[in-house]
Amino acid sequence: PDIVNLMGTILEKQGLYDQAKKHFLRALELDNNFILAKINIATLYQLEGDIEKANEIYIDIVKEQTDDPQVLYRRSALALKLENFKEGWRYYEYRWKVSPLNKVIWPIQDKPLWKGERGKRVVVWREQGIGDQIIFLSLLPEVKEMCSKLSVYVDPRLQALCKHTMPEINFVKDVEELQNIECDYHLPIQSLGGLIRNDISDFDRTVTGYFKADPQRVEAIRNELGLDGKTVIGISWKSFKTKYKTKSVQLRDFERIFSGLDVVLINLQYGDVDEEIREFKEETGIDVVQCASVDNREDLDGLAALIEVCDLVVSTSNVTIHMAGALAKETWVLLHYVSIYYWLVERTDSIWYPSLTLYRQPTLDDWDSVYESIRNDLQHKLY
Repeated sequence: PDIVNLMGTILEKQGLYDQAKKHFLRALELDNNFILAKINIATLYQLEGDIEKANEIYIDIVKEQTDDPQVLYRRSALALKLENFKEGWRYYEYRWKVSPLNKVIWPIQDKPLWKGERGKRVVVWREQGIGDQIIFLSLLPEVKEMCSKLSVYVDPRLQALCKHTMPEINFVKDVEELQNIECDYHLPIQSLGGLIRNDISDFDRTVTGYFKADPQRVEAIRNELGLDGKTVIGISWKSFKTKYKTKSVQLRDFERIFSGLDVVLINLQYGDVDEEIREFKEETGIDVVQCASVDNREDLDGLAALIEVCDLVVSTSNVTIHMAGALAKETWVLLHYVSIYYWLVERTDSIWYPSLTLYRQPTLDDWDSVYESIRNDLQHKLY
């Protein structure tokens, strides 16, 4: 069954879902208790967008394997996506027992984990990517009210932005500085969800605009790019490190949205995209303005200011979206059919970022409908 299951995994990565499913089912015929094959079948249902079917399989697997970290962790994303927050966060704690997070060395090891005790000195520390950190930074104003002192270890690129936005919190940029912080408790940042977001009603407390762009940088960028009197739309179109391979689009496709409109497009995409932008202009005649004073990947304080000069942001699901959402900027998200748990299911709004509108693919890989919807809404907005 191992070889048959492995073949199914290879076929799944190639997008050949029907063939992959046959291999997983065959593996189960050979061994009816082969848990990995059951997990893989549930994953296929997720990839095909049948969340309810995947959920049913996981419920059965969890009954059989009540203490398998891989099973429980995989179950967490589905539970959270279906708004079963209490259960989802509980299972999400198993992330530390599966690859790759089981290899992470925690920056604090000699203090107990914080369980919400009030009036204590607490350190919250970063984990995973920039986007993951930004979404959970939204919970800090509430957390601060619970603590006598709150220190937060963030990615160095976020520190300047966080410090001038939330001055009452001590933001730490590296492990060395962290070692000098006296605390009673600590917690990895994504464990905050299980403390204060256990029901959909808890998101009524969501903070709007917990990031604030530096007004001087905003003004400097507006002058640098000569934007006065113009309708400015910031765009971004891809992710680099992601397990969701289908969530990026081609810049070339944005012609479908923006051709013929009287707007200025600003590049918010990080990474080396000069060639893509040059080819896009050659092929479509549409210019995408780049801001020379901001490195979109390294200078997040500058990126926040660049987003702030925009009237609207249009982007796929990546760091740009998290930054724009944290700044409370009106943002339209091109969302792939099978998306990460924090976008939930079918909703067109975001419980984490109230300024977002989600334009979901109605079926797998159907970007055409998304482009058409955004184009129509944009025309109504502009004219």
